Amino acid sequence: MKDLYLDCFSGIAGDMLVGALLDLGAPFDGIERGLASLGVGGYRLERRKVQRHAIEATKFDVHLEGHGTKDPGLFVAVGGVRPAKGHAHGHDHDHSHGHDHDHAHDHDHGHDHGHDHDHDHEHGHDHDHDHDHDHDHDHGSSRGLREIRGILDAAPLPPRVTGRALAAFTRLAEAEGRVHGMPPEEVHFHEVGAVDAICDIVGAALAMEALDVGRMFVSPLRTGSGFVKCAHGTMPVPAPGALECLRGFEVRFEEGRGELVTPTGACIVGALASPGLPPGFVVERVGYGAGTKDPADVPNVLRAVLGAAPAPVDRMVELATNVDHLPPTVLAAAADRAMDAGAVDAFVVPCTMKKGRAAHLLVALAPEGSVPSVEAAIFRETGTLGIRRHAVERTALERSFETARTPWGEVRVKVGRHRGVVTSRVPEHEDCRALAEAHGVPLLAVVEAARAAPPNA
Repeated sequence: MKDLYLDCFSGIAGDMLVGALLDLGAPFDGIERGLASLGVGGYRLERRKVQRHAIEATKFDVHLEGHGTKDPGLFVAVGGVRPAKGHAHGHDHDHSHGHDHDHAHDHDHGHDHGHDHDHDHEHGHDHDHDHDHDHDHDHGSSRGLREIRGILDAAPLPPRVTGRALAAFTRLAEAEGRVHGMPPEEVHFHEVGAVDAICDIVGAALAMEALDVGRMFVSPLRTGSGFVKCAHGTMPVPAPGALECLRGFEVRFEEGRGELVTPTGACIVGALASPGLPPGFVVERVGYGAGTKDPADVPNVLRAVLGAAPAPVDRMVELATNVDHLPPTVLAAAADRAMDAGAVDAFVVPCTMKKGRAAHLLVALAPEGSVPSVEAAIFRETGTLGIRRHAVERTALERSFETARTPWGEVRVKVGRHRGVVTSRVPEHEDCRALAEAHGVPLLAVVEAARAAPPNA
């Protein structure tokens, strides 16, 4: 698996993240197919190359039916009440709290916003959009967290894509709930804005999956400043919901920049990323995702860096005891009980004690929090009079499972990766044994077939 680092020197929005991941090599057609499987219509996706301060970047657009590129935003309804039908196409757009980027509201503070809040409305109306036009579009009912969860659960998406997308929507609903003083389940989003956010959030999760991203890290976030008009009135930048999503992350407020971090970008970061850059991070590829506007001060892009960091070091406690009065079968059971009690590993080796007595050394490796329960299990199962302990550090590879097809059936294969490179593929013994017994073939034949089979993750 790869690590992903987001350099948010110009903030972050959902479409900027998808664009940066496309720039890194995520397949556009894969995102299209994945989003189509959700059964949510009313949009068209576009990918194109643009220049931002001489930096070539990828622009990801969601064209919504009747709205052109992007939408006025995600209306937040209190108590599950559907927002009023119709919305302004001028500057009093519902910016809030669940909407995303590309909606340039020409906010109320005279600053040039670094973000994409442009409504490229393709209605064919010959109007000056410097004032409100109350077009009465019926975009259907609002969607809440429960409805979005149902859409995700019903789609044939990889489990990690579903989990990441749901985590982002949950983060946003919880943040909005805190802002408005209501349970997350009562936060509802206007359908058009929900389509926009679904495309960005699920699109980002699909792109991460295609790039085999395991962990995401993020720089301090430049949020901008000022005020914006929304359905709830004039709100400070960053939007309250966006700032709630960023609890635990370093932010930098800057005068004169307008809105740089949108709620959808914030909920993805808040749900899926960790702050800071991991030590030893090695750069492999760099991608740029563009916002709509091209301000004069800094490039309006999100820089995404794909790479790998060293495997994390786990701090463990090694517990050991010498036993000379139990048969090996009982010692094997004691090792199993230590594992049941929370040890991550346990083993028995022959040894020679004082006066030449033959014995066995029982060793268990446990996280610090599991030491009391593992010690209790060893004392109970062995009757030993003492257990030695000392702190150790363990480098653990990233692990995942794939499925290998053999002539006798499927076998799970445990995959180990170091710095994103596969270093081991080990078929699960119990799967191989069950197939061997069921078909009357040698165990080794099943193991070798599983090792040779191409993975089907």
